[in-house]
Amino acid sequence: MFKQCFLKAAALLMIVIPGLCLAQPSAEADEQSLLSAFVSYTDLRMSGVRQSLEILASTAEARSGSWKKIGPLLGGYQKSDGGLVVWFVRPDGTYYTVDKGLMNVKLSNRSYFPALMSGQEIMSALVVSKSTGQRSAVIAVPMKRGGKVIGAIGASLFLDKLSDQVGSALALRPDAAFFSLAPDGHSTLHKQTDRRFVDPRKLGSETLRKAVNEMLSNAAGVTTYEFDSVTKRAIYRTSPLTQWKFAITFSAARQD
Repeated sequence: MFKQCFLKAAALLMIVIPGLCLAQPSAEADEQSLLSAFVSYTDLRMSGVRQSLEILASTAEARSGSWKKIGPLLGGYQKSDGGLVVWFVRPDGTYYTVDKGLMNVKLSNRSYFPALMSGQEIMSALVVSKSTGQRSAVIAVPMKRGGKVIGAIGASLFLDKLSDQVGSALALRPDAAFFSLAPDGHSTLHKQTDRRFVDPRKLGSETLRKAVNEMLSNAAGVTTYEFDSVTKRAIYRTSPLTQWKFAITFSAARQD
């Protein structure tokens, strides 16, 4: 399933940015195309996971509520991917993962849990995975039987790996970088590992703090800020799927 998603994303990149790997962006139109590809690549990846979970949740094995039946089903999906861990959670918060089975901790204290157990799908909730310790975005689908939620199937999508995949796909020039922000301002995807899951407004740059607040307040635009003694220009837009702000930055002093 992941391979199919990746191929779709690759095809989209080829359509949006012809010759991406041969030429770096040098004009505003090319920069906007890169930004579009960044958003589309990520959204396609995450919506693909959601669609897969919806299919799994609709099966007789899932609706049985039995881990013995659900486990092999989820194991097949996880094996086909590689960038996530798949799990099944019961209404009391106890949960099972493909790799470890029944966990000795619960998910009931996760902020997304009440909404999930009320029947809502979860898209892009940020967590540090309890089973793997990896920075992840949770995508989860409730399962119902007789109109009652009997549990949910979820996936914790590894954001470090997704960031690496985005970086390889975009192949940005040295003066460019990418990042995305959750609605609360924390970075979700970033070119640099130590900047992931960090609120950039707390990194000591007043201009960066103002730029982030501007991004969080607007659907799309262009802003500038100074960081690490370099003036940056960022183009950004909002994903309708995750509500994340996606941005690509360039050195403001560059000459096209």
